[in-house]
Amino acid sequence: MEQNKLDKIHSIQLEMLRSFHEYCNSHGIRYTVICGTLLGTIRHKGFIPWDDDIDVGLLREDYEKLIKFLQEEPIEGCFIQDYSTDSHYYMPYAKLVKEGTVFVEEYRKNCKAKNGLFIDIFPFDSIREPGLKSTKLRRMIARLLTFAVWSKEECHMERKGNKKLINLVSAVVGVLPKQTLINIQNKLVIRNHDDWEYLASMFSSNYDSDRLYFKKTDFDNLIELPFEDIVVNAPSNWEENLKRLYKNYMALPPEDKRNSGHDVYKISI
Repeated sequence: MEQNKLDKIHSIQLEMLRSFHEYCNSHGIRYTVICGTLLGTIRHKGFIPWDDDIDVGLLREDYEKLIKFLQEEPIEGCFIQDYSTDSHYYMPYAKLVKEGTVFVEEYRKNCKAKNGLFIDIFPFDSIREPGLKSTKLRRMIARLLTFAVWSKEECHMERKGNKKLINLVSAVVGVLPKQTLINIQNKLVIRNHDDWEYLASMFSSNYDSDRLYFKKTDFDNLIELPFEDIVVNAPSNWEENLKRLYKNYMALPPEDKRNSGHDVYKISI
């Protein structure tokens, strides 16, 4: 992507993130930047120069409050997108989308869901502990259900793992209505065990639960860190999180690896 276009994207996303941070603070919602956005916060004091999205994570209870609040009292110029607000939506986590923009990836060019520049909003659910086989199985089934939902909305992404198994299972469960798939998915992933210490996202595409996880107490110990000319929330133990995800997180990747990973079909800002 041309640098001037990426700079414009970052400018719009920064204002979205500023508004999101202020909104969460004023509504008592705990969130943290995660994954590449956390990495950018520490390594670049803002955006990773070649990245084009923002990722945040919330406790499930705060996630559900946020969705409700944003439907009743939207952030100006944005809409909250999830299964309940867009009948053609296809992801098991929400997006805060900028109105008046277009951002369509190749895999969803035939999908009828609304689109635009966005912030990905991931709910984190209780797990017994990171890396357990039962947790990995739970996540795998949740993702297979997601693939089945995708197929109903004409989303066709290259799938990692055992493709024959993924395609077979997706086809079998894909005969179920979309809402049934969503209901099964929710029953599978939404766990609020008070005695379970850890949290993970069942839907992050790049990181398994033995790498991308938090303790529940991490959300009680959030700190503000500079991000461009604003501040964002981050876990106080951010270094521990980044080492798990990226190991030598301050090292820049080779130049040929410096891309967003998004295959953009259409963009208008």
